[in-house]
Amino acid sequence: MKKTAALIPGGIAAVTAAAISLMICSCSEAEYGAPEFPVERESEWEIISDELYVNLTYDMWEYKSYLLVPIADLQTGHNLWIYDKNTGKRVWSGINDGRGPGETIGGIRNTYFKDGILTYYDDMKGSILRYNVDSLLSGVFSFTEEAYDAPLWTSMMVECGDNRLFMKNVGFASNNLQEVSRFELLDPSGDTLDLYDFWPVKDVEERFHIYVSCYRYSLSPDKRKLAIGTSVGAILETYAVKSNSIRQEAVRFFYEPDIDVSPGGYDYNERTILGFNDIFTTADRLYTTFDGEVNPYWNDGDRRTYTKIAVFDWEGNPIELIHTDYSIDKIAYSEAENTIYAAVNDPDGIMYLAKMKL
Repeated sequence: MKKTAALIPGGIAAVTAAAISLMICSCSEAEYGAPEFPVERESEWEIISDELYVNLTYDMWEYKSYLLVPIADLQTGHNLWIYDKNTGKRVWSGINDGRGPGETIGGIRNTYFKDGILTYYDDMKGSILRYNVDSLLSGVFSFTEEAYDAPLWTSMMVECGDNRLFMKNVGFASNNLQEVSRFELLDPSGDTLDLYDFWPVKDVEERFHIYVSCYRYSLSPDKRKLAIGTSVGAILETYAVKSNSIRQEAVRFFYEPDIDVSPGGYDYNERTILGFNDIFTTADRLYTTFDGEVNPYWNDGDRRTYTKIAVFDWEGNPIELIHTDYSIDKIAYSEAENTIYAAVNDPDGIMYLAKMKL
């Protein structure tokens, strides 16, 4: 049976500390201010692929001489493309839609890559699927699959060492609104180690729509730090994930989220500022796809959105802002090459893979 933190040694102290931290954060009003970057410059993308027949990717990872691109390919039903990053040629595609062995339903929304293993956390199928990329490239469909039961209202999950951190978002009309914490850290046995419940957006209806399915997040390479950004407005949060606790390191309120909530959902308005579209982290940097301007589509505008790369440290301090010549979807950073790889859209909405030396 799953235990609450209060039933685990040290759990009461952990939850109490989280509650105190929440009270401190909740008692002060957020002060918004646009990020001020000490370095601001322009750069151009180098297109490295032919035209893609999609205009949305779900993630991107760099590995050896390859780019791994989780994708919803409706033509083939595949959920992964692999490209040669030097020639721009697609060298493999696969991982079918479905409930069969090695197949996925919703895993492309929640992926992680390290040491040659690409992991899909598929809460819709109730499986964690791990694919050996070298085996895929050699023609062997090598994978492991294990069942997992996500807590109610889970949006995303990340593995932190042997533990699992679940990011949740309860529906604002739910009867158990006050009973579901935003973060829940579980050990391998499924026992709760810690709960944490700070929300930067206080209005429950607004925060539901802002966080329900549009998490912009990234886990550090050592799986000990987590960064989260909003796509509406621009709020950047960082957390430290320890062996038995999750604690906020920093929250930066750059632009206040402003949307119109209705019974059927929400819509942007003439004040809605676009924030983060993707985050990729290293040990000391957050590389983000950033906008920071009012959504043009609700203001008769024609500018391209998300054309900037904004770099921050783990305290949320702005480091550099790079203006580019294409709209940017997903990014991956190569430390060895000091290069950002990306899926980008041209002015006609046609998507390509591209790279940019920093």
